[in-house]
Amino acid sequence: MSEVQPSGDDPSMLQPGLVIRPVVGGEEAATLVQKIFGLTVSSIKELNSYDDRNFYIKVEEGNKNPHIKELCPDGYVLKITNLLDSKKSEIIAAQVEMMCFLHSRGFKVPKPEKNVTGSHIIYAKISGDQVGEVGGEHIVRLLTFIPGKILCQVPYTAQLFYEGGVYVARLDNVLKDFTNEALKQRSFMWCMENVPQVSKFLFAVKDEQRRKLVEEVLQAWQDKVMPLLPVLERGFIHGDFNEQNIIVHSREGDPSTYHIDGLIDFGDIQHSCFLFELAIFIMYVMLEVKAMSPNEVAGHVLAGYLTHRTILDKEWDILKECIAARFAQSLVLGAYSYVQDPGNQYLLVTATRGWAVLDTFWHTPKEQLISQWRNTLKGYQEPLANSSPNK
Repeated sequence: MSEVQPSGDDPSMLQPGLVIRPVVGGEEAATLVQKIFGLTVSSIKELNSYDDRNFYIKVEEGNKNPHIKELCPDGYVLKITNLLDSKKSEIIAAQVEMMCFLHSRGFKVPKPEKNVTGSHIIYAKISGDQVGEVGGEHIVRLLTFIPGKILCQVPYTAQLFYEGGVYVARLDNVLKDFTNEALKQRSFMWCMENVPQVSKFLFAVKDEQRRKLVEEVLQAWQDKVMPLLPVLERGFIHGDFNEQNIIVHSREGDPSTYHIDGLIDFGDIQHSCFLFELAIFIMYVMLEVKAMSPNEVAGHVLAGYLTHRTILDKEWDILKECIAARFAQSLVLGAYSYVQDPGNQYLLVTATRGWAVLDTFWHTPKEQLISQWRNTLKGYQEPLANSSPNK
């Protein structure tokens, strides 16, 4: 189901009533791989995805694609981009560029493969036979698969939170050398600058108390965060550093201990505030933590982050609001998307515990949270870039 965009709305932005997820099954996906990439699929399995369609595939030996010199032994991910993002080929190209950039600098991220035409990007008409560079509906890409478990599949530990903070800081530091003009102009529903837009989707939240909670968070964003947006440090960020996109491995001889190893899903990359990258990670790992109170998580993340980056006083002062705003985005947009796609249980991941976690977090005084986080910082031995917030 889709509807005409209301006059004055940005046609590139998700609007209520618009269904954008591709409708495609495994058989059609395997056919696309053969046509577009010259590879024969030996096995295929659909992966979790929010708006796109992703398939994990293994391929047979030998290929008809001169641009793929060596097959990836771990397999590939076929990514069929949603209807909205497929209209923005320059953004998809930016995703390809960022993955290649990070791969060349030693980060374990998916490597985009070229199709039979020698391009990383091609359009395909889903449920049709025509495939071409232009005129189609969905952009199709093939990425090397990063083996391992995703973070949400392993027990959460303070060490993993610390490593996540280190990874976020290193990632943002390296991306200071990345540039893409089209990406600087990108604006979409999941950009945190667009938090106020969440109010348009609040109708999908049926519980009155939950709606009131979101409204309080949105008001705090307007009052405290928005005035600082022009002065916060900005750069290119991953934009979705969460428990579904972080790859972990156990080290040999210690299968019970996991460490962060890689990063996937670059669909939300953007030019934004570095503080938001940090807030996004903290928010998502608060959801399923059992080893400690969710409110304690940020202290361990910050301990890792501060070994590579500094947090200014004005950033400390709005970190709570940023974390809560990401909760609001995820919970409200998840509720809305589930109304549109009720069979997609992935859309309810945040909601399982998210409302209760947000409620407790939001009603804990900021001074108490920062004091708690500061006490956690004191327990780490490594030198921190800035471990004594004044607020």
